[in-house]
Amino acid sequence: MFKQIIDLGGNEWYLILSLWIFFVFFVFVAIWLLRMRKPYSDYMSQLPLENKKMEKEQFLD
Repeated sequence: MFKQIIDLGGNEWYLILSLWIFFVFFVFVAIWLLRMRKPYSDYMSQLPLENKKMEKEQFLD
């Protein structure tokens, strides 16, 4: 099995490279989410709701 991975032709390197790019991106996002502060997460989760409230208040005035 490992011999097949090591013995790659020309186009298979693109597949391995894309897999590594995806893996690095996934690990980066996972670390970013784990390090995210709770107040920032709460603020971002309420942000769409606050915009809707503000738009409704503007129309009611």
